[in-house]
Amino acid sequence: MQATVRLIALVAVSAALGWTPAGCGGTTFLIGHDQEVQIGQEAAAEFDRENKVDRSSADARWLQGIGDRVAAAASPPDYPYSFTLVREDVNNAFCLPGGPVYFYQGLIDTLGRDEDQVAWVIAHEITHIRQKHAIRRIERAIGAQVLIEVLLGGQNTAREIAGIVGGLALQDYGRDNEIMADRLACRWSAGAGYDPTAGLAVLAAFKQIQGEDPSDFEILFMSHPGNTTREDAVKDYLGENNMSGRYYP
Repeated sequence: MQATVRLIALVAVSAALGWTPAGCGGTTFLIGHDQEVQIGQEAAAEFDRENKVDRSSADARWLQGIGDRVAAAASPPDYPYSFTLVREDVNNAFCLPGGPVYFYQGLIDTLGRDEDQVAWVIAHEITHIRQKHAIRRIERAIGAQVLIEVLLGGQNTAREIAGIVGGLALQDYGRDNEIMADRLACRWSAGAGYDPTAGLAVLAAFKQIQGEDPSDFEILFMSHPGNTTREDAVKDYLGENNMSGRYYP
């Protein structure tokens, strides 16, 4: 009975404010900006407790510096971005809603500690945050009922929602969203003064890793579009915007 009352309340609120419940084909977000940031911070705190994160070493400060430059170029920088090094030999990087970005030591090593390539990967993750790809996925995953509780001040808080975010962070965002993130990564990295063509080097590195060990494959953009498709999309964007550099003269 109580759930029914809340559902009726959501329908009324949705009609009044023009919201479309998650999973119903709408594009308006039920989770607001402040809630999005809170969810990301809660999920980040949970991840930090369970993993080898580093924010104080010279390497960590180097990573944060690159991230800060890219975030400033992704105008407006409307999230409290953070860029955290994870001291594990894993070829991966991922973002959480509202600003946190995590970058594994293994991926930095694979990319040869190349600033342009690291910047491009960070720009890719920033695009996912800016375009609210993570929040859309969360809304679909947890369903409208949990969101009702949040909106109406029930028992399910941002902390509880954050409990499922970590599991979603490594899943793909879908072909179109990944292609968008690849293309805009060129824009934001170039705006920060980095070589936008470095994305092609990153994709080449991924292709090599896939060929070497496809059975134990942990890498950025898991289950994403094929590398050839992504390379073509990046080249198209570079050509359309007259961008050139070390990897695309």
